[in-house]
Amino acid sequence: MRLLARIKEKLLNSKSTTTELHKKKTSVFSTRTAYGKRLGLSHSEKSQLVESLTPREKEAFFILLGGYSLKETAEQLNVRYSTANTYQTAIYKKLNVNSRAELIINFRDMCETGQG
Repeated sequence: MRLLARIKEKLLNSKSTTTELHKKKTSVFSTRTAYGKRLGLSHSEKSQLVESLTPREKEAFFILLGGYSLKETAEQLNVRYSTANTYQTAIYKKLNVNSRAELIINFRDMCETGQG
């Protein structure tokens, strides 16, 4: 019984250490707002993140920043709703946001300057 308890303890400790290292490597400084998190990114860092998007994702990104719904985005891109939803999911993941509000809070200056 003691052997099993020690093995379990070692596994739990190694998992928590791995999780902490992953959080340190992938974390981005952010602060909470009423509508989501505000990322602490400079304009050049935002530009780099936007450049990581595929050309089609960039198109969807700027349409979504313009305030269009996902249905309207799909119509403008001439794709199905599910494809536009896939683009949106990829955009959120690559830009470290979880909602349209967070996307707009963090990247509206990209739309205003027309860069990306």
